[in-house]
Amino acid sequence: MSSDPNPPWYVTSPDGSFDPGGIPDRLLHHPELQERGMVPTSPINPGVVFTTWPLTRPIYVIKVLNTEREELAIYKRLRSDMKRSNNHTIPFELTRTGHPLLIMPYIDRILWIYQGKWSPRNTMDFILQFVEGVDYLHSLHIVHMDICRLNVMFGPEHGTAPLHQDVVKNRLYIIDFDSSKQFTLGPGVQPAIILPETQTDKPNGLELLEPYSWDVYCTGRTLEDIINYQIERSNEMPPWIATKYIQWLIGNERGCTGVCRCRPTARTALRAIKLLVHVVYVMEGCRWVARTVLSLWPSWAWFGSKSAARKTV
Repeated sequence: MSSDPNPPWYVTSPDGSFDPGGIPDRLLHHPELQERGMVPTSPINPGVVFTTWPLTRPIYVIKVLNTEREELAIYKRLRSDMKRSNNHTIPFELTRTGHPLLIMPYIDRILWIYQGKWSPRNTMDFILQFVEGVDYLHSLHIVHMDICRLNVMFGPEHGTAPLHQDVVKNRLYIIDFDSSKQFTLGPGVQPAIILPETQTDKPNGLELLEPYSWDVYCTGRTLEDIINYQIERSNEMPPWIATKYIQWLIGNERGCTGVCRCRPTARTALRAIKLLVHVVYVMEGCRWVARTVLSLWPSWAWFGSKSAARKTV
């Protein structure tokens, strides 16, 4: 393990002031980055997260890991199962020498998944991917703790994805395990804990919540946030069944200090969304049949009138 201090690795200007755009020398001279020819140039989160030069493709994100937190151990566990379809961890590498760094593809924010085209099928597929990813983490007794719109990415159809061969187009990826925790007890057994600082507001201002249930709550709030953005952007309403499902995830928080019963577990939510996806597919299929029949109706009517005329003659 490196003797370098943990992040943030801030850079100061010659006058001693904080330089938000600075790249720390210890990162520029990191042995594995030099070996790979990677040069961090732009801070995303000063002192912690950086990107490589945007004009040199592909673009990578480099994160300086805090060895006092569980993120490094969690990524090591997730790395062993990257080929599982329900593992929605973004493809990544961990450095082996010097201070541990996380290297991952620079891909797009989740708002542009499906190129902004949110059909009922796309909406349900998106929800399914999200819940599937959370359930996978929970099956390993890993709780993300800070699920929000900024920590969910996707593989774009054009641009970045073809350059990062491990990135799958329109696949949802969960990132940033900086606040994440591993528990001995699983969902439905783990009691409440004091929550860390999070980007999602806590329900009713509560600080003590069951962590797995907190992840499900944040998943619901994030889905609500993203779909509301799409409504404002396109004026298209999501399927009513999706809206009801999201509210079910958010639940009605009652401040349980033991095992939380205010919302479903991720596993129960996953079983439900798989069923609802099929329901929406059937509904879409019925609409297609109806549209096809209606589009043919004038020709049927014309044929019927001709037949009646012949019989009359």
